[in-house]
Amino acid sequence: MNRVYAYIDGFNLYHSIIELKTPNKNRLKWLDIRALCSLFTKGDLREVYYFSAKFKSADTSKLLRQERFIAATKNCGASVILGKFKRKHLTCKVCGAKYETLEEKESDINIAIAMLQHAFEDKFDEALLLTADTDLVSTIKKIKELFPRKQITALIPPQRWKRANELRQSADRSYEIKPSHLRNSLLPEIIRREGGGAIVMPSEYGESKHE
Repeated sequence: MNRVYAYIDGFNLYHSIIELKTPNKNRLKWLDIRALCSLFTKGDLREVYYFSAKFKSADTSKLLRQERFIAATKNCGASVILGKFKRKHLTCKVCGAKYETLEEKESDINIAIAMLQHAFEDKFDEALLLTADTDLVSTIKKIKELFPRKQITALIPPQRWKRANELRQSADRSYEIKPSHLRNSLLPEIIRREGGGAIVMPSEYGESKHE
């Protein structure tokens, strides 16, 4: 049976859920990413890596929700690798005003490093790559060049199928993640820890509120 490793671009997936027009979409953020990946492979899903970055926000409730989700993700057997946010100075194209924003950094690099390292170490036969970020096309091509027998499956987040055209063409196969896949891969509202205690789904994820 094929050995399968999965690599999840956390913010790419998160923002695709925010953009959905489906009712109660906040509930879809409380997601079991291992269960989601298992829907798209018949192989032996050995490792799941979730790449993201810690929010920098004055909204402490948002930080607490992320921390709770990361704890739940780790508890369900996935490895979490965090990058960081970097301040970025931009100019408004309409009025010319300058403003500052935060840009998530390092996830694409961290994903590329992990995939290449695991390919060289012969850890997987098939890699599931969940993203619509075309910056990872070069990583796919390099793995296919060096290890032509290894299979790359692209999992494209909801509503990002068209913008991921180059990524899909580079992979051996590709699937579009739909809201129904997310609904079938939700974490329980209360997760019991093996060592005692519980992780409780944030109340905001049970309602249709804006983040």
